[in-house]
Amino acid sequence: MKAWSGKILLVSGIGLAALLMISLAVAIQPVQAAGEGKQYVQLNSGISLADNLTALKGKAATVFLSSGQSMTGIVKDVNANILHLEKISEKEFYDALIRIDMISAIEARVR
Repeated sequence: MKAWSGKILLVSGIGLAALLMISLAVAIQPVQAAGEGKQYVQLNSGISLADNLTALKGKAATVFLSSGQSMTGIVKDVNANILHLEKISEKEFYDALIRIDMISAIEARVR
C-alpha cells in the first residue's frame, strides 16, 4: 500500500511541476511579444524638421508653430512644404495641413 501512495505522490508531483512550467511559459510569452513589437523613434538634430516629421509618420506628435499655437495629432504625410496631421487632439474628425516653415519645434514620445 505504501508503494502505491509513493508512486501517486511522485506522479502528482511531476504533473504539478509540468503544469507549473507550462503556465510560466504561457505567462512569459506575451511579455516578450509585447517587448519585441515596440519600435521607438528618435528625434535627430542633424536633419531637417521635415525629415524628423517623416520619421514620425504614423505616430503622435505635437508641433509648435511660430505663432505660439501648438497642435497635436498623428503624422499622416510630409512633403517638401506641408505636414498633414490627422486626428487632431480635442477636435474630433479634424485634420490639419501645416506649412513646414511655420513650425518652430516638434515634440514626440520617443521612449
